[in-house]
Amino acid sequence: MGISFIFMPFIRKTTSSYPWPVEVKRPSSENAGEYETFEFTAIFKRLSKSQLTEFQGATDELKALQDILLGWKDVTEEDGTEIPFTKANVKLFSEDIDFVNGLFEAYGKFYQRGTEGN
Repeated sequence: MGISFIFMPFIRKTTSSYPWPVEVKRPSSENAGEYETFEFTAIFKRLSKSQLTEFQGATDELKALQDILLGWKDVTEEDGTEIPFTKANVKLFSEDIDFVNGLFEAYGKFYQRGTEGN
């Protein structure tokens, strides 16, 4: 039995932002040696090839976050209050190593091509 592929014509889209799931892993405050995983949806900017190359060489994490992150959903305070997406909040989160690691890892996956039939 062979593998069949369905091909669709390539359509150039003008959309430059896409929702993408992000997992943030933090050391558990209750279980020693374990991590807790938190999830939210980032709205990522799709970069051009030259912008992506520049992004990959960036040394300023705050600027890099500001370049790729256009919004978020399901980011809340401990009491469940939504945290609005603002430049000030992005700056605060840029100091949270777990948040930054999760976001950059998700952005890397955003640009990876999935493999089929492994």
